[in-house]
Amino acid sequence: MTIPAYILMIPGYVMILSSIHTDTNCDAYGNCQTVSHGSPSPAAFILIFLGGLVALGLQIWNRWIKGGQGQSIGKKVLGISLISANTGQPIGTGLAFVRDIAHFLDSIICYLGYLWPLWDARRQTFSDKVMSTVVVQGPPPR
Repeated sequence: MTIPAYILMIPGYVMILSSIHTDTNCDAYGNCQTVSHGSPSPAAFILIFLGGLVALGLQIWNRWIKGGQGQSIGKKVLGISLISANTGQPIGTGLAFVRDIAHFLDSIICYLGYLWPLWDARRQTFSDKVMSTVVVQGPPPR
């Protein structure tokens, strides 16, 4: 999913790293000093910035827009959906974003919230309980 972002960012980082050169200068007493010099091309920073924008755009589209409709790409591949426990319908983009923020609760106590679905009857994380969401088998209802 993030491959398009990497296609932009990796050449930018390579350009930065290849533009920096180091020289080691030693005096008569054997004291050596390494000196770095060179300056990267502005194109490198533009590629990294564009890669970051692409990554952010893909994050917004996949996790919050598609995820709010019930299935991100990953959920679709696994054949599961995210729905509201109250209505049985997808939760929407805004609540999908808030649910991602609520995942903070899952990590507070040694990431126990992420393991909670293993023994919970409704297979919910702490954030799912707070948001009243459940992950179910199959496509989301239309």
